[in-house]
Amino acid sequence: MTRRLICLHGHFYQPPRENPWIEDIEVQDSAAPFHDWNARVSAECYGPNGAARLKSAQGRITDIVNNYRHISFNFGPTLLSWMEEHAKEAYRTILEADAFSASARGHGNAIAQAYNHAILPLCSPRDRRTQIRWGIADFRRRFRREPEGLWLPETAADLATLRDLAGEGIRFTVLSPYQAMRVRAPHGAWIDAHGGRFDPSRPYRVRLGDGKEITVFFYDGPIARAVAFGDGLRSADELVGRLLGGLDAGRGHDELLTVAVDGETFGHHKKGGDEVLAAALRKLSARDDLQLVNLAEALDLVPAEWEAEVVEGSSWSCSHGLERWRSDCGCHANGQPGDRQHWRAPLRGALDWLRDELAAIFQREGGGLFRDPWQARDDFIELVSDPARTAAAAFVERHAAVEPDEDAVATALKLLEMQRQSMLMYTSCGWFFSEISGLETVQILKYAARALQLAHEVAGRDLEVRFRQELSRAPSNRAGIRDGAQIFDELVKPSVATLPSVAAHFAIASLFDDYPVRDRMFCYQVRVRDLLREQSGTAMLSMSRLELTSLVTRQRVDLSACVLHFGGSDFRCGLRRYAQTTHAYAVKKLFGKLGQLSLAQLVREIDHAYPDRDYTLRDLFIDERRRLAQVLLDETTARYVNDYRKIFEANRRLIEFLREISSPVPRPLQVAADVAFTHQAAHVAQALAHGEADAPRARAELAAAAGAAQTLGARIDLSVVAPPFAAAVRLGIVRLATGEEMAAEHVSELVELAQRLDWPIELWEAQNLLWRLTCAGKNRGPREALARLARALWFDEGTLIARAARAGANAQAAAASAAG
Repeated sequence: MTRRLICLHGHFYQPPRENPWIEDIEVQDSAAPFHDWNARVSAECYGPNGAARLKSAQGRITDIVNNYRHISFNFGPTLLSWMEEHAKEAYRTILEADAFSASARGHGNAIAQAYNHAILPLCSPRDRRTQIRWGIADFRRRFRREPEGLWLPETAADLATLRDLAGEGIRFTVLSPYQAMRVRAPHGAWIDAHGGRFDPSRPYRVRLGDGKEITVFFYDGPIARAVAFGDGLRSADELVGRLLGGLDAGRGHDELLTVAVDGETFGHHKKGGDEVLAAALRKLSARDDLQLVNLAEALDLVPAEWEAEVVEGSSWSCSHGLERWRSDCGCHANGQPGDRQHWRAPLRGALDWLRDELAAIFQREGGGLFRDPWQARDDFIELVSDPARTAAAAFVERHAAVEPDEDAVATALKLLEMQRQSMLMYTSCGWFFSEISGLETVQILKYAARALQLAHEVAGRDLEVRFRQELSRAPSNRAGIRDGAQIFDELVKPSVATLPSVAAHFAIASLFDDYPVRDRMFCYQVRVRDLLREQSGTAMLSMSRLELTSLVTRQRVDLSACVLHFGGSDFRCGLRRYAQTTHAYAVKKLFGKLGQLSLAQLVREIDHAYPDRDYTLRDLFIDERRRLAQVLLDETTARYVNDYRKIFEANRRLIEFLREISSPVPRPLQVAADVAFTHQAAHVAQALAHGEADAPRARAELAAAAGAAQTLGARIDLSVVAPPFAAAVRLGIVRLATGEEMAAEHVSELVELAQRLDWPIELWEAQNLLWRLTCAGKNRGPREALARLARALWFDEGTLIARAARAGANAQAAAASAAG
């Protein structure tokens, strides 16, 4: 009997989106209602695949499974860095799945990826090697093992790239079948494979010269297209049928069917794809005539005997090879009719010129600091992987040619950071879409701007003029946007930050927060000294000494800061280099005068004491700007909520009468009713979320408020009420784990109340929590209470009760065994 092996591979990736001056992702309105695209895709795909639902025919949950345990996968290192901080539970399921598969199969499901998704054949040889080495080092840190395979961004390959992979100890990679040029059996004649006309159901050896070789798995093109773009995920049976159709006993050899797609297909691109995948994997796992494998495992079972040669300079998403990332080849996405990509070649030319200039600066300036500048760059991933950069000084000392002082450490880190930004600016998404002013291309230009800034700081080189000239050759498709130079000026340069502008951000933002004397803000450490504040009416004055240190470069500033808030959205911030005498003089002239001088006089005094540029609310980074705007709005709204409630109560009978006679309620009274009921519901929901309310009374009050609002035609703003309500549900399940007697009934009542009121409450996290508690044997209580809770949270009650009983018995047996 020949083996029948199936491997599904998911390439999970989002481009790095961090603002390079703060190392954090700022709000992206196009991802609404989520903060940014990473958050959105994580909620729609990465999280759900770590906790995928298996459901009965009635749509009830019968199991929650980790899909990553059963598929081969790679995650972009920059994406995992974000997930490690912002999507901790999804991140945990990814690491857990690899550890589980390594134990169960002898090989982990995860493979590495080149660092920031640059097109490796288009990189300089030095950058290509660093991209591979950084990807391997990042993988090693996260998965606690060496990677056996590595995903090439866009599967872009040539002989030099494959040779570099093998040189770094990588055993295999995955390519499109259309990247095969010819194949042959051992000692056989070469067979033309253009157009995917060959058998992809076996691994192939690619000889690289000098005795080196690498294994390539060519995925099944038609099935991959059906899954990613067709009906392959319409149902579990459809997916299983497609996969089985890729196997053919007539081939007469052990078969390995590899299907590789963007991982985001399973839930983000195709809603519900995570559940279809889970159900299909369950069906396939139950079969005796085939085996689900990962690729490293497959190499043990089906060694590569046939050979292949790869089309030089090819990829999976451009039929023209690599032209999508350097020319107007016709491949594009998200464009408008008539869009052309004449901008691609000039953009790459501008970045190539800048890359070479930056490399020369790094070699020249770094040559006097490092024993080997390029080895230091390869090792720099050690610091990049640590957001706090706690070992920065020790890293520089280890690589330094002579013992560095504080300034030399800062310069060395700036040079290394300049090189990191130089590589980030080649992230492939910058060329993938139709228009140069798109989000992705603007992002890579921000990396270029940060690199330009660092080059000027460490070497005094102003490269921006020439860079803008090169960008001016890159035409936009949009009316009102001339070219890349205009985009750089209008969409990139306003984001450029300096240490003083970051300090001004902190000084203004801290006016509304009680920050500690030492605090981390973004990638900066802030120390506040001699803080003074005074308020008169709606105006507020703050003065302090700010010591700001970049965690990335160790660059430091010591500033005297003064912030005046006139009220509303009017702010004025002055900064100057700290000196004890000038700071003391400014305090003497300004502090204590808020109630004595007119605002105009105070502004003149601030201008005199702080003669450099002034900063306003518009100089804050966008998230903080919006947060403060919301604070100001909330303060204003709070002053009027009581007035609205009084208006509503005074006119409630009138509103009831108007409703009784089917007469329209005047808009002012309608708004007053909306505000009053929303405030009441939100207040009760927040009390429940914090465990501060009498549960039965609170539920009754919510039901009464919702009923009264419906009777009076008022609208409760669910965007305000739903989050604390969902938090109250989760709190109830947590209390269930502690053995609280009425917790199950309380959660059931809450969810049933939301269902009766037609409130769209997010139950995904609550379901995950309940299932984990159940599997751990911590979901105990009367059978009737558990059955009701199961129904409320959309579980199959029989399954949940049986799982709870089995887990509880196992837990008791384990406890008894431990006691004995």
